[in-house]
Amino acid sequence: MLVYLHKENETEAEARYRFHTDGGTERYLVLDKRSETITPDDGNRDGVFRAAAGKLARAWLDTKAAPDRLIHQS
Repeated sequence: MLVYLHKENETEAEARYRFHTDGGTERYLVLDKRSETITPDDGNRDGVFRAAAGKLARAWLDTKAAPDRLIHQS
């Protein structure tokens, strides 16, 4: 599975990302920097969301920076 994440915008408190698989529907998630939580806009915590959130969480915990783009491959 390939999941692509693209940062849409960022504030001091959060970063909003668009994510999708090859040919999949674009969805959105939000990284709350203060609470260090990631939530899907649509409430769907399926495998695609978990892959995207896991990749973003690892990057955030390692650097405390919200990267512009990420790719998860499994």
